[in-house]
Amino acid sequence: MEKIREKEDEILVKKAQESPEAYEALYKKYGKRVYNYFWYRAGRIKEVAEDLAQETFIKAFQKLPKFRLRAYSYFSYLLAIAHNTLVKYYKKPKTVSLEELGNIAEESAMDKFKKGEAAELLWRAIEKLPETEKNIMLLKYREGRSVKEIAEITQKSANAVKLVLSRARKKLAALPELKP
Repeated sequence: MEKIREKEDEILVKKAQESPEAYEALYKKYGKRVYNYFWYRAGRIKEVAEDLAQETFIKAFQKLPKFRLRAYSYFSYLLAIAHNTLVKYYKKPKTVSLEELGNIAEESAMDKFKKGEAAELLWRAIEKLPETEKNIMLLKYREGRSVKEIAEITQKSANAVKLVLSRARKKLAALPELKP
């Protein structure tokens, strides 16, 4: 199945390299997943997730002529760009409008309603982890990424990713609010 996806990506990338209009197919295929990546990592703020996803696709489009499929998929390549975009986003000073604060409160209430209380506690605890641990946990458990893919996206070794996952799980297991 993975090989079929990679072949599909290879065809879509080649078409997009030949004709910029064909890039839309890659956007349609991966746009929602890149948006979700940002939504979970950027405070669940729709506008921020949309802006960061758009920035990611613009960067990927600009780099398209130089892109070559290698040992990883186009989606892994997109997530590597997304990761770097997210790092830049968090380095910038922030201002929050009152409207955004209202949106955050509203979305948090909807999340509680949609998810079970235990799952909500777990995701809330993950959100409080240090940035690196949080991102790697979200890639592993929200996105379902393999350790190898996470290593490519975060530009860390597979062993470093395993170590971060292990430490994060131990931190979560030690939290009193997550104990039965």
